[in-house]
Order: sequence, then structure tokens, then C-alpha cells
Amino acid sequence: MRARNKNALIGGLLAIVFVMAIGYASFAQLLTINGQAGTNSHWEVKITNIVEKSHTGNASSTQPAAGSVNPSYTDTTATFSSDLVAPGDSITYTVTISNNGNIPAKVDEVKWLKADSSDDTTNVYSASPIIYSYSFPSQNVTLAAGTSTTLDVTVTYDEDVTTQPASADLAKTAILSINYVQATS
Repeated sequence: MRARNKNALIGGLLAIVFVMAIGYASFAQLLTINGQAGTNSHWEVKITNIVEKSHTGNASSTQPAAGSVNPSYTDTTATFSSDLVAPGDSITYTVTISNNGNIPAKVDEVKWLKADSSDDTTNVYSASPIIYSYSFPSQNVTLAAGTSTTLDVTVTYDEDVTTQPASADLAKTAILSINYVQATS
């Protein structure tokens, strides 16, 4: 009798599995999902120009001192070196930052990249006898797509210098680094 109960139990379980398989097969169907997703976001925030705004004394950006270069730039850095002849000479440059993409942006950080790797986030960097400074009042302002903003950089021969520095000291270069981030709404 035990064998008969076992066989009946096994037969019953097989019948349940068979009914479940037929039920699954009758409700199973191919599910097809069609669709497309895309984005047309374009991030292009960068420095687009540097021009001389003004100068004092005998300062010149067109004939830089030996070993120095005219201002130059990449997307995120601006390099400054000028021919400053006497204490008090200075040149001010206007740096243009443009948002040529379609994502609102803002300038997150402006800092001087120093040769000793101790970056300086203050707006004044002294590489005696040359002093570099920038003025950027709109750092926290959103730069909408298709717009530009400017910052001014002034390169000054320290007016308190009383002895003639070595030529190499007058040909120092400073690099300003600008970091951009997406603006939040």
C-alpha cells in the first residue's frame, strides 16, 4: 500500500506540473518593446580670446622680453608673460570665456598654477618682481548657452623694487587655470 500511495503522489505531482506548464504556455507571449532615446547636449565652455585692454609706462605685450611669450590660452588655461621695463609698468588683459555649447555653465574655480605645484586660489600671485592679479566679479553667475563673460588679468612690475632684478626674473610666466561646471537650475 505504501508503494501505491507513493505512485499516486508522484502521479499527482506530475499532473500539477503538467497543468502549470500548459497554463504558462497559454499565457506566455512575445513582448516586443520599441523606442528610441537620445540627447543633444553639447558641452563647450572655454577661453576663446585674450586681448590687451590697457598698459601703463613702457609695458608692452607685442615685444615680450627674451624668454617670455605673448599671452596664450587653451580651453582652460591662460598664460601671461609681458615685457615690463620699469617698476610700476603694467599691462591689463581681458580674457573672454565663452559657452559655445547648449548646457548652462558657471566658472567654479580660478587659480594660479605655480611652478612649485602649490596652486594659488587667491586673485593675486606674486612672482617677485612681477605681480599677477585677476578681477572676475561674475564667478558665480550662470553662463547661458551662447553667451560669454570676461575677466581681467593685470601683470605688474612691482613698484617697490629698488634694485634691478635679473633678466630671468623679469621673464617669469604665470598660468591662470579656470574650471567650469554645469550650472544648476
